[in-house]
Amino acid sequence: MNWLVLKSIFRKKMLTNKILEFKCENSQISHPVNIKVTKRKKTISIRIDKNKILVNTPNFIKEDYILSLLERKKKWISQTILKNSKQYKNNFINREAFYLGKKYKINIKKGLNNEVIFKNDNLYILYKRKNVNVKNTLERWYRLRCYLLLEDRLNYYSKKINLNYNGFSIRSFKRRLGSCDNKKHICFNWKIILMPQQIIDYVVIHELCHLIHFNHSKFFWEEVSNFCPEYESYKSWLKDNSSILDY
Repeated sequence: MNWLVLKSIFRKKMLTNKILEFKCENSQISHPVNIKVTKRKKTISIRIDKNKILVNTPNFIKEDYILSLLERKKKWISQTILKNSKQYKNNFINREAFYLGKKYKINIKKGLNNEVIFKNDNLYILYKRKNVNVKNTLERWYRLRCYLLLEDRLNYYSKKINLNYNGFSIRSFKRRLGSCDNKKHICFNWKIILMPQQIIDYVVIHELCHLIHFNHSKFFWEEVSNFCPEYESYKSWLKDNSSILDY
């Protein structure tokens, strides 16, 4: 990204909650800057959520100062937004798809049925008719592979932790990775099949430990750490690669 233009779309008087525009002249792509004003904060904080810039600021800070700060931080903002756009995410235009944390080229070939075959590190989508929906065909395969893998990992870790669960199901959540209820039934987001297996194992352990501690107390995290000592790094990975859920 080249130099960026920052433009306010609100009047410049007393600072209130508002939206600014962060625009790249190069690509003509605008990114919203959400300004949240609070009396409790004493300093400004800037964070990036996908392609949104979130600014928390005390109410005594002038808008011109925020604009100048964003201008000074433009290189970091641009790099972070660019990094977010290149995170784990399927690219159907370029025929690329993730499976267990690795990117594969999608090979589309004519076949007897619409199906997906994973063989020798190659991902093939076979079609009976040319108007095959690649995204939907791949999702059906993802769901099946996710179910089979989770069945195996739940069986393994439930024995290791020494507890029983009352079945599991695969669903589509926007952001949630998994959930469990007081009947000990566990639901998982099928999109976790796009993630590396060690991340999937962490999600499985996380949900199983909720059957012991139905909260996120220190006792819960101690239980998780007993079976997944690296859970902190996996939590960080999930935070840094949240775009993988944007299927």
